[in-house]
Amino acid sequence: MAINWIESEVIEHIRWTDSLSSVKFKGNVLPYTAGQFTKVGLKINGELVSRPYSYVSSPNEDYLEIIYVHVPGGLLTPALHELKVGDKLHVMEKASGFFVMDEVPKGKNLWMFATGTGLGVFISLLKTSQPWERFEKIILVHGVRTKKELVYQEQIKKFAEDNPGKIKYIQTVTREKEADCLNLRIPQGLETNKIQKLAEVEITLDSQIMICGNPEMINDTVTFLEKNGLERNRRSKPGNITLEKYW
Repeated sequence: MAINWIESEVIEHIRWTDSLSSVKFKGNVLPYTAGQFTKVGLKINGELVSRPYSYVSSPNEDYLEIIYVHVPGGLLTPALHELKVGDKLHVMEKASGFFVMDEVPKGKNLWMFATGTGLGVFISLLKTSQPWERFEKIILVHGVRTKKELVYQEQIKKFAEDNPGKIKYIQTVTREKEADCLNLRIPQGLETNKIQKLAEVEITLDSQIMICGNPEMINDTVTFLEKNGLERNRRSKPGNITLEKYW
């Protein structure tokens, strides 16, 4: 299917680390749903080079935002990394994807597991009212390599302030030891029950789980959950586990 591209303008480029950044740009696209993804592209050597990115922004904001990792030698991100305010980029007119709240069945508590830039889609979802209205408690777990990669701290703090007692935020860092963070992978944190103890919530058949991140984390986390009786969520058969993979 042909993609309709529109030209947009960068309004902010946030450098979280040397390689981790967010780009905000003008939001003149068709209405989208929190949790969906777009494609962002740049003209490089006369060719439009693009890659998919989940929106970090939510539909009620007047800008669009993505988060990305600069990969030296990559086809797109080196050029993306050079963008300044006022520069142009191309974005799909219509977003896509089914990692949205309407696809998540009913449940008591909502667990959100993310690694790296996978956090972005959860920021988008949590900026909307649906998760807060539908679930008693939300547990947001973010796994990264270094503490500097624990991004959107102010936004997560605002979630907690705006929804007292509704959210538990758990950080895990694998390549450093930090006093306020777990020092293990998410699947290990679940297997050892350390994440559940910090959350003060157990994962049960009444839980809903959303997972976004690298495939290894997703596969290992799903294996743990399935051993405990939870099932993949499918339209033909609703379950507990809703996935979004990126490479």
